[in-house]
Amino acid sequence: MLIKLEPDRSDIPTHRNGARAEDKMANLKNEPASINSIAELLATAKAMELEAIESYEALARHMRNRKPELVSVFQRLATEEREHLASVEAWRGQAEVASEGIPLMSEEVFDEEGMDLADPELVSAYRAFSVAVRNEERAFLFWIYISAHAPTGEIAQAAERMAREELGHMSTLRRERRLAFHADRKIGASRAISIARIEQLLEISLQRLVGHDHSSAEKLAVLAQQARERAVKLGDRTLDFDRPANLASMSATALTEVLLDFHLVAAERSSDEQDRIRAQLFAGQLVATLLALRDGTAPEPESSDRRA
Repeated sequence: MLIKLEPDRSDIPTHRNGARAEDKMANLKNEPASINSIAELLATAKAMELEAIESYEALARHMRNRKPELVSVFQRLATEEREHLASVEAWRGQAEVASEGIPLMSEEVFDEEGMDLADPELVSAYRAFSVAVRNEERAFLFWIYISAHAPTGEIAQAAERMAREELGHMSTLRRERRLAFHADRKIGASRAISIARIEQLLEISLQRLVGHDHSSAEKLAVLAQQARERAVKLGDRTLDFDRPANLASMSATALTEVLLDFHLVAAERSSDEQDRIRAQLFAGQLVATLLALRDGTAPEPESSDRRA
């Protein structure tokens, strides 16, 4: 099973045969160099997990005196990363890699986003999990990029496996982020909303952005087309929606967040292999959409005339 983001329809390549020289990593300032062996790939994965562990442990120490209730949050994040590291080590043993490879140093995959410098009073559990989610998004895209530019099929498949792992981590952290958000917020009455309808609203939002950001018009049009196709394929599936705000007034970014959460959960819970593959494909498309929207410079237009 492979995670693919349809290389002909996105700036984020997912297979080495579909890679283009001008492809750029969303949300990473520098393109990573190529990984040329399984040993190098596993060494890079290990280095990334170790960096995350060290950073989360440092943040736990930073919070200890002023915000002790957040110490456990960062300790949990560090524990998650240690489990990821154990998986990498187990894989290395199964692969019977003879020697330790030299890790590829990838800048800015892990980013504390200033939490190490911020006054602890300004940091919340929601912010902590939000930063962790964005780190997993960048790690996911890092491995997708490595797969697209891999010199061999074996390395491409190994990088895709790492991308699948990061997608699972992302799902777990997004769930924790939702719990942290609702812990500080009174939740209104929920109602069932058609997932296809949310996809249609996202398509409308993206089409509106096409007219506001000419530099990204082609990319946004592709993302809008993907939303349209997802809406057709999703049929009558629904989501219990508990936000009091009018769904039609939400920005493209917020709609993408809602849909990404839905498809990540669907991929995690599905007992059917084809459904799981489809949900992972949709989640991958939405990660690309989310990062494209974050990178955009044009303001999202008003959407008050839409109706849920």
